[in-house]
Amino acid sequence: MKKYLPLVFTLLLFVAAGLALFSINQQQASDQPETWSAFVYANGYASGAYKKTDDFNDYPSCKAFAEQQAHELGDVVWECGLSCWFDSSRQGFQCETMQNN
Repeated sequence: MKKYLPLVFTLLLFVAAGLALFSINQQQASDQPETWSAFVYANGYASGAYKKTDDFNDYPSCKAFAEQQAHELGDVVWECGLSCWFDSSRQGFQCETMQNN
């Protein structure tokens, strides 16, 4: 039995490490549905002045809203972002994905 003790210990160590990694990944997974946000830039991308509207279920609905708003403001530029959050260190919104096509 003493001969197998290091093997059992190593096996238990790997199992514990695997369970820890699995647990961390489960905690990182978001329970919230992914939502899109529309950004309409009245004075161009570099101005920092934009109108943000949240909670679109998919990209096509975000795009339709953003295009309509952009047209009403004089055909200005727009983007839709997926799962956006405010980043205080950058003093602006960050998104997982940004699209405007």
